[in-house]
Amino acid sequence: ALIGEGLLVFVAFTWSWWRGIDFALGGTAKGVAYGLFMAAVLAGANFYLLIRAPALPGVPSIRRLYVEVMQPVFGNLSMTEIIVVSAVAGIGEELLFRGVLQPELGLFPASMIFGLAHMGGGGTLAFGCWVMVMGGMLGILAIATEGLLAPIIAHAVYDAAAMSYIRWDRNERGA
Repeated sequence: ALIGEGLLVFVAFTWSWWRGIDFALGGTAKGVAYGLFMAAVLAGANFYLLIRAPALPGVPSIRRLYVEVMQPVFGNLSMTEIIVVSAVAGIGEELLFRGVLQPELGLFPASMIFGLAHMGGGGTLAFGCWVMVMGGMLGILAIATEGLLAPIIAHAVYDAAAMSYIRWDRNERGA
């Protein structure tokens, strides 16, 4: 995670330097508050998708992905590892997708690329679409708060909640 996300940070900073894009954090209090709120919205939507949503097309494949791919990868992480992975993912991915791709390409293309980037490693089209929607929400958050702090916090806290759920669910199932 550190190497992969570190590479994203390197690409984002290189791109921003090359193209003259400045990273703006936005207001601290607003960024933290909006970021935590968005994390709760995304985590609630994800929990609904995994537990309560009707088995509409795509939903079973997302649930299967969580059990077959994500639980083996993230299910045994310690809380410290979850926090570190979540933080570096929030920073690396938001600097790249919302920090440089969104200003260069626009909200929709950056969100679409974000979704496509999450389809590797056993991801499904339905999961890619769900991540694209999340990317769009993070992109709107960056626009609304005029900076990257809120989407970084939202992304990191959402990832921590999702990985904690995966860890808890794995332990509950006795895996």
